[in-house]
Amino acid sequence: MRKIRLVLILTMAVIAIALVAGTGLFQGGGSTALAQGPAAMGDRSPRAERPEPAEREDDEGRRGMRVAPMFRDVTDEDVAEILKFAGEHMPWMKADLEKMRQSDAGRFHQVCRHLRFEIAQLERLKEQDPDAFRRAIEEKQLKFRSQELAAKVRAAADPKEHDAQRGELRSVLDRLFDAETATRAAQIRQLESRLHALRKELQDRAASRREIVDKRIEDMLEVRPESPRGPVPASHPTEK
Repeated sequence: MRKIRLVLILTMAVIAIALVAGTGLFQGGGSTALAQGPAAMGDRSPRAERPEPAEREDDEGRRGMRVAPMFRDVTDEDVAEILKFAGEHMPWMKADLEKMRQSDAGRFHQVCRHLRFEIAQLERLKEQDPDAFRRAIEEKQLKFRSQELAAKVRAAADPKEHDAQRGELRSVLDRLFDAETATRAAQIRQLESRLHALRKELQDRAASRREIVDKRIEDMLEVRPESPRGPVPASHPTEK
């Protein structure tokens, strides 16, 4: 009985975590951790992905308990896809991933759990809106570069080097600001376009009010063969 209770509690916890994480789907620039690269992600616990239940065997070898992908280890195929995507679109990250893969396999797999979800979101964005995908990648690259430069500024002992790195950091952050602004402006344009379409639809509907009401009356009064023509009187038991 105690084991059954434990299994139920664990299952409810997994479902709750997955549902909460599902509300934070990738939008626009994506997560800062992905933008900053593997170094910023290694010490954080994996974020829940969309529930794609998979059966596994528990410690006692019993099959049947289902877990969300956030708890599944990455496969060799996952790793190959992640490295391929990073090489094509985020080369600044691939070198760190390869280095981590050799030096710390456990941390590498933890980071890959994050990337598996984030890259899936980016792939969908690439199919739906190539321009938004390019902006998202540009934002990530600039965020990564800004973190790199900030570390160099903090470590610079020479005042001239410090000022030079600080100036470059400002330039990168200016470009990042422009990229973020362009992304937000595109999102606003999409919302405005949708709002305009909804207003036009509402105006057209108001202009066709009489036709719509007449059509509803005809539909409601139409006698269909399979429909009864009137209410069926209820039968009452004979009183004795």
